[in-house]
Amino acid sequence: MTDDIASPCVGTCKLDTQSVCIGCGRSIAEIAEWSKAGNPRRLVMVENARLRLAAMTRLQVNLRALS
Repeated sequence: MTDDIASPCVGTCKLDTQSVCIGCGRSIAEIAEWSKAGNPRRLVMVENARLRLAAMTRLQVNLRALS
């Protein structure tokens, strides 16, 4: 496998209730798969993680607005 696509890990390794890392946004399955994945799959995982983190941020902002 190649490792041209860097891991999105930021060292904040904690899973939420949906088994998604609150630091990088990857699911537990994606984290486990990362070392064996090729670049095309890694790009998909990075994009999915980015979208999850954006959704988490929007949710946090909305929850703060309600409090």
